[in-house]
Amino acid sequence: MRDTTYKYGRCLAASCIVKITPPADMYHRMWGAALHERAEGIHQPLECNVLWLQAADSADCLLILSVDHCLFWKDANDALKDALSQATGIPLGSIVVYFTHTHGAGLMDLSRQELPGGDLIAPYLAEIGQKIAETCQSLKATLIPAWLTAGTGNSSLATNRDFYDVEREGFVCGYNPLQSADSTLMTIRVAGEDGKLISVISNYACHPTTLAWDNKLISPDYVGAMRKTMRHALGKVPIVFVQGASGDVGPREGFVGDVKVAERNGRQLGLANLEVLAGMPESPQRYSYDGAVVSGATIGVWSYKPFTEAEVSDLSEFSAAAREVLLPYREDLGTVESVTARLEQLEADGQTTEAQQWTTVQRRDHRALVERENRKLTRLSTLESTEAFSYLIRLWTVGEIVLLGLNGELYNCYQTQVREAVSDRAVMVGTLADGSDCWYLLDQASYGKGLYQEDASVIGQGGLELLISESIKTLNLG
Repeated sequence: MRDTTYKYGRCLAASCIVKITPPADMYHRMWGAALHERAEGIHQPLECNVLWLQAADSADCLLILSVDHCLFWKDANDALKDALSQATGIPLGSIVVYFTHTHGAGLMDLSRQELPGGDLIAPYLAEIGQKIAETCQSLKATLIPAWLTAGTGNSSLATNRDFYDVEREGFVCGYNPLQSADSTLMTIRVAGEDGKLISVISNYACHPTTLAWDNKLISPDYVGAMRKTMRHALGKVPIVFVQGASGDVGPREGFVGDVKVAERNGRQLGLANLEVLAGMPESPQRYSYDGAVVSGATIGVWSYKPFTEAEVSDLSEFSAAAREVLLPYREDLGTVESVTARLEQLEADGQTTEAQQWTTVQRRDHRALVERENRKLTRLSTLESTEAFSYLIRLWTVGEIVLLGLNGELYNCYQTQVREAVSDRAVMVGTLADGSDCWYLLDQASYGKGLYQEDASVIGQGGLELLISESIKTLNLG
């Protein structure tokens, strides 16, 4: 008998860190309730942590970027990937941008260039695109044989955030102590054959919404402090944070302006990652049962043993797969015309004589409503089909480790159900892959409750369940 606590993969690997901190006075307003437009400083630097994985015996590869932003709209994300593909020669389908999803980095919306600090958005995106592309261009020359070791742990940072407010008689987006969230943390060590650390992948589901409308500083939220905590023990290595299925989960203490809370949240997750790493064997091996030794008690002895040549060959298999799934739209999605009309009405309301007498709370609420309609307009204007949403499940397999690339913000049950169905492999559930064209994907039971996530989604009831089913089929076929 052998232990299956850890899963392994073997390929070539290289990694790097690219600093991508915006100007300190960049357009920053991410929250509808925020009353400021520009940032007023930097809390912690923003990063793009890069990991290049490549098959040892072919040109098959995967270029992973973990980018400290909430997300980029499709045009900006496509431009970044185009620059990377041209610089590295890697096909677009083998490049995936995972957004860490910090809500403290500012909204990089090119349509907001007329707003204070908005003129800095386009130059910033162009600059970091060139910087990341140039860095990745030289990364291929540093590829070395490497082992991936995947282990799981737990962190109590994430909590359910669909809370029923009895006084309002409706749901709000905030800490719900009555329902649990998946605490699973997947940590993947990427190390050379000599054991030297190349990179670490941290895959955890928790909205980086520690910092909210009162925060005026550019920040990676808890992700920055998580990396800092890990590097204190590991050295300055790239930490590739990949957001899990966090549509309905966030930190227990969140929606604040105090950066110390974000730092505390990040330390908690960083230490949990270090605990997983500390339990891994020094070199990739199987832990298997040796037999009994009669002592004061009869002892069952286990030990680590090197992989056989056949096992090493199996663990070196590198493959990619994709499946298109057509997800139904919401029946009440609306149109560009209807949302534009609503937006124009809201903007007109804000110009009235009565509006001049509004309180701070009334002004904040009105700005929030305008922001909601602007985002609805963005969602509708980027849809490529009026019949159904074409969702692409993307996955890459290295030995016993599967790396999923999933667009949008999926509810937490996605990762629990998929991992339970595919327990023979380590499945990294990576959401916000290349952004969020479909926005939220809720479970069936969460529709009709008046949740923010339903209002922000373009997908109809049952879409997530269909995606879960098709994901399991795709993984089993692989």
